[in-house]
Amino acid sequence: MFNFIKTKKKYFLYGTGIVILIAGGIFIFRNGKKVNDTIVVSHTDFVNKVSVSGNVVAAQEVNLSFQNSGVVKRVFFKIGQGVAGGPVVKTGTMIAEIDTKDADKDIHDAEVALESAKLSLKKLQLTNSNKNLVADLEKAYDDAFNFMSNAFVDFSDIITGLDDVLNENNLSDSSARTYGSIARSYRDKAEELYYQTEKSYKNSQADFRLLSRDSSHALIETAINATYKTAKMFADAIKSARNFVDYMAEDSNNSSEFTSSKNTIAEYTDTMNDHLSALSFAKDDVNNYKEAFFDTDLNIKDLELTIKQKENNLQDAKNKLSDYRIRAPFDGVVTKIDAKVGEIAPANEPLVTMMNAGTFQIESYVPEVNIALINIGDEANVTLDAYGKNVLFYARVVSIDPAETIRDGVSTYKIKLQFSENDNRIKSGMTANVSILIFSKPNVIVVPGGVVFEKGGKKYIQIKKDKKIINKEVTLGDASPLGQVEVVSGLADGDTVILNPLVSS
Repeated sequence: MFNFIKTKKKYFLYGTGIVILIAGGIFIFRNGKKVNDTIVVSHTDFVNKVSVSGNVVAAQEVNLSFQNSGVVKRVFFKIGQGVAGGPVVKTGTMIAEIDTKDADKDIHDAEVALESAKLSLKKLQLTNSNKNLVADLEKAYDDAFNFMSNAFVDFSDIITGLDDVLNENNLSDSSARTYGSIARSYRDKAEELYYQTEKSYKNSQADFRLLSRDSSHALIETAINATYKTAKMFADAIKSARNFVDYMAEDSNNSSEFTSSKNTIAEYTDTMNDHLSALSFAKDDVNNYKEAFFDTDLNIKDLELTIKQKENNLQDAKNKLSDYRIRAPFDGVVTKIDAKVGEIAPANEPLVTMMNAGTFQIESYVPEVNIALINIGDEANVTLDAYGKNVLFYARVVSIDPAETIRDGVSTYKIKLQFSENDNRIKSGMTANVSILIFSKPNVIVVPGGVVFEKGGKKYIQIKKDKKIINKEVTLGDASPLGQVEVVSGLADGDTVILNPLVSS
């Protein structure tokens, strides 16, 4: 297919419709520096292009279709009719439209989802501002101080009351001896726990007297834990005393004699349960508000990423509107319209034919591996061999054949690009070098895809810092066919990335 003619030591490549894949993408990484299998990253431009070559051809008819099926809602032109009474339909003008109800709903839903995410972020920022978090934490410490104060008031009454119960005539040591060894065992246990609780109470009371609301958070937390421990000892001592009283009442012939003691101990049990609940709540409340500072930062970052995702979803939904409309890809004349209002238009079936109004096109063939990146309307920079690489022309993709074309055993798809302006320098048959812009992102961090590895369901990049190798968790964005990938979060300017990461199994 390629023929070479040697004339005066020059070689010429000629052939009709020859297309050469220059590259699957272009990675612009102006500030990356390779140093001993590492690169130092910084924000730069990330541009992805598909580069092909083709031939300039005379303007031809282009068949246009809807990308989705649906009921034709409006047809704006007739054959030979253009804008302002003339025959020419301008670039981008809508020629026909099918019912966009489903697409409109998708856009509305995406807008609602985005607004909801933004409101959630605003609410989180307002309710969990640093000022509010500090105030909530201070209140938690103040509440804890109040709970401890209330507990010590009752501790004093209960320690005295337990002593009185154990020294009543019918519950005294001599009475227990009368009822036998089991009664003595119950009383000895109750008395043992009483003295242990009394000792703990006196120690924690002495520490609490030195405490004030203005004491450090660390001292208040220590006091909360100590008070909670003392309250548990009180609960155990009360339970042991109740076991002793219950045994004596059951073993005696006069259980009513122990009613007053039972009532007293039941009251102490309820009181101590209330204090245990309050002190446990105070401990948890303080810990929760301390953790809220860290959790809030994570939640804000998570919502910010959610908002970005919702913005992308909304843009995708808006972009899909083009699937419901046929627009003029260039200035031209409508030569055929098969779309009729009220009829169902099949997807990808040509319904409108346009002829170019005097400009030239570029015909090229794109390999299967790259065709999915290209869409109708994509812009392109063009150079013509006749004028050199410094003379730029501009074009856009106007058609993509749905059926493949086998060329030299390779699956390709024919595309056509329309020059944006008439230019007398453009001649049919000229060789064109085309760079089709897929996306362009300014001021982002980009790395080779090979430096990214996955561990535990998360993506990481290894960096070198202070002679140490650190695994940094990252969030990735767009990628180019050449293997470069955008790092949305996780890396910063100046990070030294290891090109061949060592990942343990």
